[in-house]
Amino acid sequence: MDVEKLLASPHFKWERREPADREALEGFRTAAPPNLPNTYLKFMRATNGGSGEGPFNAGWVEVWPVGEAMERNEELGILQRLPGFFAFGSDGADRVYVFDIREEDGAAVCSVSAEKVEAGGVDELTGSFSEFLQRIVHVHGNA
Repeated sequence: MDVEKLLASPHFKWERREPADREALEGFRTAAPPNLPNTYLKFMRATNGGSGEGPFNAGWVEVWPVGEAMERNEELGILQRLPGFFAFGSDGADRVYVFDIREEDGAAVCSVSAEKVEAGGVDELTGSFSEFLQRIVHVHGNA
């Protein structure tokens, strides 16, 4: 997926942050699991997260900046309570968006309750982060 093209789309109506600086991104890549999706890393390099209207019956999507993602995973106990998953954002209410990184190749985007982080509560939303971003674009019309 061409992240720059997606961000330039008039249908991607998100509040964006400044791109992640090189040092913050490298620190994140060192601390985070090694098999996070490349599209996610490109997105973070280009805009370091953001927020806006989204699909998935949530109404809102927030992708946390790299400086907060590891901290939020620790606060929620994701790495201990949900091995093989990594949280990268939320719906601003009680759902947390996580990557299923149990496999070496590919990472489905799922959601889980922030109050009840457990494997039985994980719902798959899309097969990839690229598809997740495309669904956000489609909320505002076809790109």
